[in-house]
Amino acid sequence: MALLLSCVQAGAQEFTPRNTQAAGQHPLAPAEAISRLRVPDGFQITLAAAEPEVRQPIAITFDDRGRLWVAESYSYDGSTFTDQPHDRILIFEDTNGDGVLDWRKVFCEGLTHLTGLELGFGGVWITAPPHLAFLPDADHDDVPDGEAVVHLDGWSLKAEHNSVNGLTWGPDGWLYGRHGIKQPSRVGRPGDAIEERVELSCSIWRYHPTDHRFEVVADGTINPWGLDFNDHGQGFLTTSVVEHLWHLVPGAHYQRWKDRGVHPNPHVYETMTATSDHLHWSSAKAVDQHNASTLDFGGGHSHCDAMIYLGDRWPQSYRGSLLTSNIHGRRINRDRLVRDDGPFRGVHADDFLVARDPWFRAVSMEYGPDGDVYVTDWSDNGECHDRDGVHRTSGRIYKITWGKPIRVDVDLGQATDKQLVAFQLHANDWFVRHARRILQERDADGDDLSEAHAALRDIFHRHPDDTRKLRALWALHSSGGIDDHWLSELLSHDNEHVRCWAVRLLVDDATLSRATYLARFAEMAETETSWLVRMALASALQRIDIKQRWAIAVELATKDDGATEPNLERMIWYAIEPVIVANSDRALDAVESFPQKIRRWMARRIGSDSTRSASLLLDHLAHTTRADVIADLLEGFNDSVSVKSRDEYSESVGNVIETLIEHDDRRVRVAAVRAAAVTGGESGLRRVRQQLHAAETDRTTRQAALDGLARRNPAGFARDLERLIVSSRLTTAALRAATKTDDRKLAETVLSRFGELEPNERVAALDYLVARRRSAARLLSAIESKTIAAAELSAGQSRQIDALGDKALQGRLHQVWGTLRRSPAERVHQIKDLEKRLDPSRIATASLSRGRELFQKTCASCHKLFGDGKSVGPELTGANRRDLHYLVSNIIDPSAAVPADFRLSNLLTTDGRVMVGSVVRQTDSSTTIQTATETVELPTDTIETIQLTSKSLMPDGLLDSLSQQQIQDLFAWLMSNGH
Repeated sequence: MALLLSCVQAGAQEFTPRNTQAAGQHPLAPAEAISRLRVPDGFQITLAAAEPEVRQPIAITFDDRGRLWVAESYSYDGSTFTDQPHDRILIFEDTNGDGVLDWRKVFCEGLTHLTGLELGFGGVWITAPPHLAFLPDADHDDVPDGEAVVHLDGWSLKAEHNSVNGLTWGPDGWLYGRHGIKQPSRVGRPGDAIEERVELSCSIWRYHPTDHRFEVVADGTINPWGLDFNDHGQGFLTTSVVEHLWHLVPGAHYQRWKDRGVHPNPHVYETMTATSDHLHWSSAKAVDQHNASTLDFGGGHSHCDAMIYLGDRWPQSYRGSLLTSNIHGRRINRDRLVRDDGPFRGVHADDFLVARDPWFRAVSMEYGPDGDVYVTDWSDNGECHDRDGVHRTSGRIYKITWGKPIRVDVDLGQATDKQLVAFQLHANDWFVRHARRILQERDADGDDLSEAHAALRDIFHRHPDDTRKLRALWALHSSGGIDDHWLSELLSHDNEHVRCWAVRLLVDDATLSRATYLARFAEMAETETSWLVRMALASALQRIDIKQRWAIAVELATKDDGATEPNLERMIWYAIEPVIVANSDRALDAVESFPQKIRRWMARRIGSDSTRSASLLLDHLAHTTRADVIADLLEGFNDSVSVKSRDEYSESVGNVIETLIEHDDRRVRVAAVRAAAVTGGESGLRRVRQQLHAAETDRTTRQAALDGLARRNPAGFARDLERLIVSSRLTTAALRAATKTDDRKLAETVLSRFGELEPNERVAALDYLVARRRSAARLLSAIESKTIAAAELSAGQSRQIDALGDKALQGRLHQVWGTLRRSPAERVHQIKDLEKRLDPSRIATASLSRGRELFQKTCASCHKLFGDGKSVGPELTGANRRDLHYLVSNIIDPSAAVPADFRLSNLLTTDGRVMVGSVVRQTDSSTTIQTATETVELPTDTIETIQLTSKSLMPDGLLDSLSQQQIQDLFAWLMSNGH
């Protein structure tokens, strides 16, 4: 795979890209575009560069002389990358300090898939899938010394706009990058076997430039496209669709899709939440009252890049602020990073820049040696889901300055070691970071840095500012100036940030002896009060041998200082989970001392490991007297048995649980009913059924009984469901559970009572009926006889019938409902036709109330809008809803851009049930599938086939059953402010 290896010095002939945007659609002229940008008083914007000097600027960075390097991406076509070798790297310089980049050179061209760049160690590092490569320029003459050197390969070529991207040096001396969710990658050194490679999808990763270690730092969110570090070296990433801001903790597992609750590792029971205390598309007030525009809260959910301003020219109030581009809002959001004694919070501040230019798409931001900031503008009217073409001939770079632009002459590559050390005290972190990396390079070259190290230690010991101490510490670490004894001593330092970094650096360095710090870690876990240091300890545990984690983890988890902060609790669990499996007896002996949530997770992990482990758990439960502990263990056990069969449990297990059904504590009783339904013998089943049907049973207990029986699906379960439906008890839940059965009488009962059901119950009834051939045939007969209206059947339910693979049923469906298949040409025609029919005058006169009702019927089963609906798919409130083309194209052709996690599969069970949804996790024992209505875990031995398609979970034909007026009403609601 030599996609990038043709990088050459620029030739005499300039490449002229071809626009694919529709004729007549083009951005504003640069002079007019800049006039439409608004920044706070005191700031000035200069047009630093524009087409044709720069186009498609996807990434920027500075060299040690303060020159701006720009990556141009011509291979990106609006939704994916092509193999056309026209991407290139440019060098710009402002020679006179007026803010205009008046000197330009093409460093190399002939690249493709270019998404990121960074400078250091005698060349240019680039992300260009499938490679992380290095373009050497050891003599710094701005001419590549030779072919690119591939350091890593295996980055997915199918990840589209979720590709590997973004490079930046961390304070620890590693090169950090990002990767989105759409397709996983298997990354390793060239030639590595598949089992030697690291699998990753949405994540932050890092690579060491000299010892060549590669690892995933943290995973989750959706598509990270921004990362920076604050004054204390803490990383923060920005992303889209989900909350926008996350504190980077090594070993973290962040939410991938809100409320989906499924992680590729089946034992990550809860993922970590965001740092931001707000959304850029709503607030509680907006959701409750529908009285505010998305723009009022920051513009939308699509974010790009992150820059924490640590320059020395802007007002002090901006120092430490995080800036990120809001694509839909055509603005730059600003968050203040706030922390007291606990975790960080991203607090919304006034937006820094607002553009009245519909083509403004900020992609990258960097502050330079002068303390001012360059911002790149992709200059297009679409974004990552744009499928109407790309305006490749445009692109702008703006310089935002406090007052007039200035020039700072600098060439850090010529600085002495002593000067580089002095730069660690500079007020502009640009100097700090570049000087630190150069010291690291000189160490790698074998230079004697003993005097520099002594000077750095002097700064550490004498300087009163903790940020300056940290700068000295990072420079010492990355340039080989730290020994394990001194670093271990820092674990007792009086500053929490120093202790935090001492923990991180001790476990980072593979050469240090663990004996030097494990005992101290255990002491710190018992006595440490700082949330920051406790989080660092929890993070470090994942880098320590499983056999040596237990004592530290127990102290961290059981420290009696009130409720454990949720993300810290989750981090402790990620480290402790493998230990639980390795020694269940020891874990159970200590289980009562753990917090409630970890206790429940421990029971779940033990219960899911093996029948023997489950028996150990139940035996411990039988000898426990504390009601809260019994309830926690039972609830954890219930979580663990979702894919186990009754035959796996001994009679004694069922007896233990059955005795708890009459327990004095309500939590225990409810959990015991649910567990007894799965594990009990005949007497246990009778008692559970009594609880299910007794008039005096409370709703919670009745639901627990139904849940347990649904998991077991015992003989006669269809009659239980029929009784519930006829008596109007838990009707929706009973209909959901009915999909496990293939019972003629139950199907007839549901059809006969269909007209009496509530709207949400009708949806559940149809989901049940379309799950199998026989019931689907009966449903189609009811539609043909007009007993049930064809309009009741949604596009997704129609697709479910189609997936049954029965040609006779497919023919009948086509007759009563319509077709599910359209050619690409038909979709294009439908999109254009619908855009014409939805002109502004028709949208303006539509009924928002009727549109909201249609949204709840058509879309709310998967999407949230203004607080209504479910989170199976992306929240729509922050999407690009005011762009008619965006809405129409995504509704008419929802499968044009589908993340791997959301591609549709048709799953056939051994008992004839067909499920249509996204497979979100597969293990040896089970498969978890997300349908349009629920998340279902199935034992592997009950699955006959799984057919992966290229389709989205969102079905085609969503609008086919709607009239022109209904379509107008729906789109009016989708494009509204919610009132």
